[in-house]
Amino acid sequence: MSFASRDFFIFLPIVLLTYNALHTRAHKFRFLLLASWFFYMWWNAWLIGIILFTSVVDFAAGLLIERAVTARQRRAWLLVSLASNLGFLGIFKYTTFLVTNGLALARAVNWPVPDWTLHIILPIGISFHTFQGISYTMEVYRGQIRAVRSFPDFALFIAFFPQLVAGPIVRASQFLPQMATPPPVRARQIDEGLHWFVGGLFKKVFIADQLAQFVDLVFAHPQLYDAATHRWAVLAYAGQVYCDFSGYSDMAIGCAKWFGFELPLNFNLPYLASSIADFWRRWHMTLSAWLRDYLYIPLGGNRRGAHRTYFNLIVTMTLCGLWHGASWNYAAWGLYNGVLVAAHRAYDLTLRGRPWADRWRAGSAYTLIATAVTLLLVLLGFVLVRSESWAGCWLMQRSLIGWNAAAAGEHWVPVWVPALVGMVAVGHFLGALRGYGYRLLELAPSVRAAVYVAAVVLLVVFGPWTSKSFIYFQF
Repeated sequence: MSFASRDFFIFLPIVLLTYNALHTRAHKFRFLLLASWFFYMWWNAWLIGIILFTSVVDFAAGLLIERAVTARQRRAWLLVSLASNLGFLGIFKYTTFLVTNGLALARAVNWPVPDWTLHIILPIGISFHTFQGISYTMEVYRGQIRAVRSFPDFALFIAFFPQLVAGPIVRASQFLPQMATPPPVRARQIDEGLHWFVGGLFKKVFIADQLAQFVDLVFAHPQLYDAATHRWAVLAYAGQVYCDFSGYSDMAIGCAKWFGFELPLNFNLPYLASSIADFWRRWHMTLSAWLRDYLYIPLGGNRRGAHRTYFNLIVTMTLCGLWHGASWNYAAWGLYNGVLVAAHRAYDLTLRGRPWADRWRAGSAYTLIATAVTLLLVLLGFVLVRSESWAGCWLMQRSLIGWNAAAAGEHWVPVWVPALVGMVAVGHFLGALRGYGYRLLELAPSVRAAVYVAAVVLLVVFGPWTSKSFIYFQF
């Protein structure tokens, strides 16, 4: 069930009331685990077997890693965990992609192959809970945490429903210590939870779902529209994907607070980034940190010379793209970002330490230019993943950078599109004020209540009749 659905608004109060009515740690956490499994099974009950299997394997692997007496045994049990998680992820997420492209290649070289198609249902949130399982066994292997002795505790860490299907990616060292005793729910957490949840719901339903209506039509047939419409469609998609994903993360953070748990932030005003590296430190921060610690650094990081560092960056970002989706669009997007991150590192190292360059880069004019250039590069990358054909992708990218200014076609930009994109921009600029979001929590309760009521009224009056699925559910 989606956070923006009627079913969830029935499910959540029942779970909250029952959870708080129970008194013992065992009863609270076991009930919350069953509720989380029920939440996961809402989409497809049979797929619960996957999360159960990987949870059992990772739980056992953690204990066996800790009890192993030799380094070889420790590595062996770690590999069992990696094989379980990555194996399921590979089978369900990439098999169709590999088979489809393999058959296309065979036909291209005139090999006799059957006219056969393969369709495998992608389990909801599999990219997230498998990464959490990997981080757990890696932390046990590295001696950063002790292995969990209780399977229900470990299973709850993997399946905790607020962040189960679309993150944030929570590490065991962040979540398990909070489970030592059922965390008490403080009055401020209730207040902050409402703040995060309502704000995230507003982003999702009022902004993202509205913008999706415009974005879908233009990207489906870009040849029918002029260059100005293309540019607004790209900006609208940037607003849509940000509000959709950060909206889910905000709702997850807010929902977790009502159970007393604190989840990590996942976004930090990404469209104000002054470089592509800075963008990835602000966008889906829990994934960026995961890739850094469990992929980039194990590949060698920046410890084996400049050329190996650039190679590691490109490989990490390409795999980041493929993590988002099994398609050539996502592979190209990941490679594109990897090249940009590597190029920025080379540029940064070249200028760092030069007095004239340091003075120039410290100025506000440089920051403004760097932010604008970074945003353009990010938008060009977004066109790669959103386009439905390579011809359409090239058409819209040319419009974005001004090479297609005279493109023929209909000019269709409803007035609410710039208004909603403007709301995203204003939200970023207001958010840049230190602690702006939390300063709202310092207002009088009556003022905050009026803001929340106004947000709900806008959702009811102007929101779409039906909410679209969260974009990151497919990941």
